[in-house]
Amino acid sequence: MGSLTDEQVNQQAAQVASSVLNESVVAATRCHQVTTDNFMKGAGVGGGSRMAAKFGKKMGEAMMPSVGNMAKGMETGGLPKSFILAVTKDQVAALEEKDKKGELVAGKVVKSWPREGFRASMGIPAMNAVTAMDDDHQLITLYLPLDDSKNRYLKAAANIQAAAGGTGQPTNFMISKDETGEAVAKELVGNTPAIPNIQVGGMAVGGMGMPGQAAGGDSTAQLEKLAQLHASGALTDAEFETQKAKIIGT
Repeated sequence: MGSLTDEQVNQQAAQVASSVLNESVVAATRCHQVTTDNFMKGAGVGGGSRMAAKFGKKMGEAMMPSVGNMAKGMETGGLPKSFILAVTKDQVAALEEKDKKGELVAGKVVKSWPREGFRASMGIPAMNAVTAMDDDHQLITLYLPLDDSKNRYLKAAANIQAAAGGTGQPTNFMISKDETGEAVAKELVGNTPAIPNIQVGGMAVGGMGMPGQAAGGDSTAQLEKLAQLHASGALTDAEFETQKAKIIGT
């Protein structure tokens, strides 16, 4: 993240984005990545355990770079830790956040997608605590296509999603609750109901819901699904305990 505050970036985001995209921008705001560490912190996992998880993740990436890049790509969507999310009449774009002497200036287009068919959803308010997010921000989930990746595993995942009728990998970000954030949410989500999307290690764990909430089933069914993921090796012990605590509300 640069030296500029969210407020400074958001005041200039639409104007700068318009100059980069060479078309009128209807809404633009700063976006921040929401990582596995955010979820672990929100669930009360201590700093030492989170550091150990990060170290283990880096070791795994070093030993198996292709698999590590796949996990990172699915968790981040190939986007930086913070960027400008801009919406025009025809496209949605992620722009490089660049500042010069305290002013936001034009950066490159990191990625862009046709607006038609682009999906997004907003997290429910309780997700703020789960992601260790402050009250000035809100969760937004973008469903990002994986088909532009050079990683063979991500390409395979994109093919599986396409075969299953999926429209993209649910990827979590946070935006401000200010006027710019609300404008982006209105343009991308409209009246779509809030759909919490939890990701663990870059893998979407759909349908688990929130503590005390059943998502398409009771907590027993959610715990059974979680146990299956843990048994398959998709979740580490720490990730399993974190998600289990969310389901049973402890």
